[in-house]
Amino acid sequence: DSIGSGAGFERFCVAGETDVSNASRPIKDSEIESCAAIGRTPIEFRVGTDALAVVTNPENDWATDATVEELAAIFTAEKWSDVNPEWPAEDILRYVPGTDSGTFDYFVEAVFEEDPEPLLTAPNTQFSEDDNVLVVGVEGSPYAIGFFGYAYYNENAALLNILNINGVEATFDTVEGGDYALARPLFIYSDASIMAEKPQVAAYVNY
Repeated sequence: DSIGSGAGFERFCVAGETDVSNASRPIKDSEIESCAAIGRTPIEFRVGTDALAVVTNPENDWATDATVEELAAIFTAEKWSDVNPEWPAEDILRYVPGTDSGTFDYFVEAVFEEDPEPLLTAPNTQFSEDDNVLVVGVEGSPYAIGFFGYAYYNENAALLNILNINGVEATFDTVEGGDYALARPLFIYSDASIMAEKPQVAAYVNY
């Protein structure tokens, strides 16, 4: 189940309930310490690259491309016209992954230089760990915007528009090549003793 990277590390490092933890950000020092407290030493496996998709309602024909600086403005301003006077004088409705999510962490790092406060205090912003809630929210208003992993956008591409970032479209080549600004690594974490005791875990991690 998709619960966000932070919640996943809590299960793996605090509760010890899981044998592996999938994450869309590197493990934090505090999480490594939590793992150590229950006798686990997390081993990191980088398993791929994902992109963050910034999405709007299909009726939005004004915001089709944004720089990272413009994204920071769009995700904090009250009205679209506050970002660009040619855009509608309508409230920006934001649908954002919850703070336990590696997607939230990555967006804050890439767009807000690791300071979450501007996003956490932005008006008209709904947070959810459930990507489907974000899709339904953006789908529900022409003045909505949100973001989540590209794979989830791909499943819902018929319902949403995706923004180009710095003039670059998110494709396999632009993400793998590093041209798309919102590309992020994906990781799996496990522990050596778990993999030794449970060959199926080692097989999964090395798949």
